[in-house]
Amino acid sequence: MLESVGSRPGNLSARRRENVPAFLFFLLAALAFTWPMILRLHRAVPVDTGDPLLNAWIISWGSRTLFTAPTRLFQANIMYPARDVLAYSEHLFTMAVLTAPFYWAFGNPLLSYNLLLIGGLVFSGFGCYLLVRHLTGSRWAALVGGFLFALGSYKFSQLSHLQIMFSPFLPFMLLCLLRYLEGGRKRDLLLFALFCLAQSLSSWHYLVFCFLAAGLLWLWRAAASRGREEWRRLAGVLLALGAVLLVVLPLALPYLRAHARLPGFERNLTEIKGFSAHPGDYLTALKGNLLYSRVSSLLPQGEIGEERVLFPGLAAFLLALLALAGWARERKRVPGDTFHRGLPLFFLLLAAVSFLLTLGPEVAGKWNPLYMIPYRLGMLRFIRVPARFYVLFLLSLAVLAGYGTAWALTRVGGRGGRIPAYRAWGAVLLALVALENVNLPLPMVDVPHGGGIPQAYRWLEKEEAVIVELPTLGLGEEHRYDRLLDFLPRDPHAYSELEGLRVYFSAYHRKKTVNGYSGYFPYSYNRIFYEMEAFPSRRCVELLQGLGVTHVVWHWDLVPPEREGEYRRRLLSTPGLRPAADLGEEWILEVEEGEVSRPGDLELEALVPEVVRPGEPFNLGLAVRNSTPLPTVVTEEEPQGFRLVITDGEGEAVEEERGTYRPPFFLQSGEGTVLPLRCRKAPEKEGSYRLHLHLEEGIFSERRFSFTLGVREMPASENPSLLDGRVEYAGADGVVQVPAPDGLFPLDFRVTAGGDTYLLAARESREEEVARPRGLVHLALRFEKEGPVWEEQRGTLPCDLPPGQSVLLPTLIRPPDTPGRYKLFVGLTDEGFRWFGEVLVLEVEVGDGSG
Repeated sequence: MLESVGSRPGNLSARRRENVPAFLFFLLAALAFTWPMILRLHRAVPVDTGDPLLNAWIISWGSRTLFTAPTRLFQANIMYPARDVLAYSEHLFTMAVLTAPFYWAFGNPLLSYNLLLIGGLVFSGFGCYLLVRHLTGSRWAALVGGFLFALGSYKFSQLSHLQIMFSPFLPFMLLCLLRYLEGGRKRDLLLFALFCLAQSLSSWHYLVFCFLAAGLLWLWRAAASRGREEWRRLAGVLLALGAVLLVVLPLALPYLRAHARLPGFERNLTEIKGFSAHPGDYLTALKGNLLYSRVSSLLPQGEIGEERVLFPGLAAFLLALLALAGWARERKRVPGDTFHRGLPLFFLLLAAVSFLLTLGPEVAGKWNPLYMIPYRLGMLRFIRVPARFYVLFLLSLAVLAGYGTAWALTRVGGRGGRIPAYRAWGAVLLALVALENVNLPLPMVDVPHGGGIPQAYRWLEKEEAVIVELPTLGLGEEHRYDRLLDFLPRDPHAYSELEGLRVYFSAYHRKKTVNGYSGYFPYSYNRIFYEMEAFPSRRCVELLQGLGVTHVVWHWDLVPPEREGEYRRRLLSTPGLRPAADLGEEWILEVEEGEVSRPGDLELEALVPEVVRPGEPFNLGLAVRNSTPLPTVVTEEEPQGFRLVITDGEGEAVEEERGTYRPPFFLQSGEGTVLPLRCRKAPEKEGSYRLHLHLEEGIFSERRFSFTLGVREMPASENPSLLDGRVEYAGADGVVQVPAPDGLFPLDFRVTAGGDTYLLAARESREEEVARPRGLVHLALRFEKEGPVWEEQRGTLPCDLPPGQSVLLPTLIRPPDTPGRYKLFVGLTDEGFRWFGEVLVLEVEVGDGSG
């Protein structure tokens, strides 16, 4: 069973001719199991218009840019004004190169995408076929293994994730690595490196998968190596892997840049745990499976696009068990060295390691060192879905099933297909595996293409423009709008489908667009679209002018019919907008140029707690106000540096540290905000000190501040003694006028800490605040009109507040989405959602946006 094809005599060209029927089998199987895709290659995508169209756009962007402006590859045209936008998702470099001829010949992103999907299945199956045949010598076993790897239900559960489905080079890589370790031919080493590189450049996931599989096989070979020649080959493998890393490195640099400057760019453990597999997921079948959907009461089922549909079929498990039983029975009778006899155990090891990795950071509630050690070392921080390590489990299972098939067939009539029973039983086993993985018909969604795309995008092709497409689908309750802003659509799936279409259409008009959709949403994107919930309004127009947006594409099909008249009036009367084209379902509005002030014109004031606790970290803030008559928009993403020095009474430095803060983004005339800063440690001894804050060169140029800082023990809001406080409105008396519904609107309050307790404003990171909310104190706001009518919102204190200190708090609120008169209740709350202290009640008039 373990005899290698490479060791058998025979003409090489004859063996290649033998492989042609196998390739045709996988081609026909891929076409059949993706039916009816072959009929709609140029006009549809599978499943939905979210991830598939995002990936179609990435591939078309790469196919074009690599040959016209390769240095601009990562400066993609979506999510303007953000930088390195392609690094927010997989770059799909290999796929862009492979489909470049089709893109330049036909200009159809859908065709390129679908050809990659089908081709990936064909070559995944054929590559695994060659691998299993090399290991077993059995063509039927190779067909079974190749089918399981390429066309198993897991691949179809990932239909919307081409970056996971596309695995054609992985089995070829292992095949060439095995051949090199066996024969030492440089040609095999070169092919191993090329296949490893091609697969690694298709997705960062596969870089990890390739190096994990190759690394384990290297260790397995090293454990059985004794001679100098074997170690020479192992050294060659290390050199090849090093060369692959050197080639991949330039594509990693934009991701490293984005990681260094963007908050939350890496995956946190809370998010990762939500996408980790559970052992029971290995019995979750794909909904719509021809066999298991009929016996749905026996197995749990999952939808296409879900990450934890991991049941490969009963036959796969049984054949893998047969492989291990056959190995145990024949291991002493099979010729060959320890390495070759033990290869079934190697694939069992690879399956076990992959299984544990799919479980993520915890196994049965316990720390999973196999996952957490590389995560802590930074090697897995970009992977959101540990369950995707199932790709390696599936490959291992496919190989073991091939071993099991080969062993079973030797029991019923020899090998090589010369005895009819051998062929008949091989066909039966292949049919059983296929039957368990029929998921037809493939769901397809038609997408406009070529001359059929909406007229607005054809109009834009001829213009020099930076655009935003509005309205968006409704955004959900974020609750906090004043600092780091998460992006929460009310219907995430519908939002991704809509933005996926807009991203796809940008492959035709190729204009910079504020819209976009990816694996990461920068603050600028989140802030812009929460602001645009109020569009059209003067505030929205000033923001667009500051960003350099020249045109708005307005989609009437997203406006409720009863509000069409209101929006027509507002669009035609809002200053700074003028109609450019009426295209029926779409209007194109031109945004007039507007002046903005410079960041250097903003007023700065440092806000520091007068007294802090000894040895503890504390929060301070940089109050920024726009006192100019013009709005300010800052698109700089780089963190700005500051230095803190705390000196004692004799002027000696007792604490010194550096940190960074985020620039402000958008301030209308008169508006203020607070930029959070943090000191990691106060002096240990009680007493009076001086705190010196130095803003280093950046958007504000060099600024210095100095304060008296007291240090003494006092209870903190984590374990309070007496929580108390007061909030006052810092604006004009009377009814607060908000010009437009929804969106964001600035208000100023004065907060005074009462009682005897130190109020904590924030923790070191947003993740830590989620993990340890107890003790944080926020401004609380609630709109009411005959009861609560809108989300309860939070505002972050500008700095920690010791008892008796009062500070000005500029914050952003999100007004109700319906015009009218409301009561706004404002107070202080701890993170147990318990209000305390005096509550302020304001009358608020929300206008209709026409003022």
